[in-house]
Amino acid sequence: MEILRCTSLRQWREQYLPLAGTGGGDFEPFNDAPFSASFNLPLDLPGFFECRFSAGAFVRTREIIRGGEDTFFFMILKTDGYHCEQIGRHTELDRGEALLTRGDAPSRNGSPTDFQGIGMTIPRADFEARGIHPDDAAMRHLPSSNEPLGLLQRYMRALGKKGIDRTIEFGVVTPAREIVQRHILDLITLAVSWNCAVGESNLGSVAAARLQAALDYIAAHFTDPRLSFEMVARSQGISVPYLRDLMGTSGHSYVDVVNELRLQKAFNELTEAGPDGRTILEIALAAGFSDISHFNRLFRTRFGDTPSGVRGQNRPRR
Repeated sequence: MEILRCTSLRQWREQYLPLAGTGGGDFEPFNDAPFSASFNLPLDLPGFFECRFSAGAFVRTREIIRGGEDTFFFMILKTDGYHCEQIGRHTELDRGEALLTRGDAPSRNGSPTDFQGIGMTIPRADFEARGIHPDDAAMRHLPSSNEPLGLLQRYMRALGKKGIDRTIEFGVVTPAREIVQRHILDLITLAVSWNCAVGESNLGSVAAARLQAALDYIAAHFTDPRLSFEMVARSQGISVPYLRDLMGTSGHSYVDVVNELRLQKAFNELTEAGPDGRTILEIALAAGFSDISHFNRLFRTRFGDTPSGVRGQNRPRR
């Protein structure tokens, strides 16, 4: 959901600069480049935002931030060449890297080219409730190799595809909005802490993020007949027993998930296919099945009819 789009500095200063105390600031274009800026809420979570800016610098002076809340900004870059100056420190970030900055301190950040980032406004109390002193973590460059940061990004991508309140194809309901919010905050806290290795943690946020990432990988590769449980675990850098435990929390086995995705794909292809379309065998193979007899049995059990019986009927899936 887009909440702000500006195409002129005048518009920016009239509409957004008055919000400086809650995170706003002025903007200085680079080399008279045409100005543009936009903000949207990709997951519709409190404080969570995505921004795009034209070349230039986002500036927050002491006068601008006067009276602002005691908050911090966590930003993950989606473009290269971003720089930030605050509390006497300077750092540069590239795509996939992140930074925590203070909301109550002057700063200057931007890029000589158009830049984009995704991040979150976080009250100090949320960090302190998790045993972290955010001032110690401010302006600490977080590389893309930071394990919780990578996990966080995979988690957000998976949620961005599925949404938070919807149910995904194979029946696994995504976490409630407040749980997702807590998971994201937990992962950010892990990312900015000194000890950033999470391994096969049973911490709820880590387990949820790893499960979402694994399910996302399965959804992207289920048509490959060579896909295996071991391949999924290896793609996520985790062990087979750990992934099996994660899948157990979803209430669905790996086989259930893969079969449901393949069956739904085949069902859609069959109901939309005309009499001169691909054969049932071709559709089954394209969905990832390698045994037509096995496919026929699963299909009839799942949909109460044979593949030939539903072909071309354009019926809603169940």
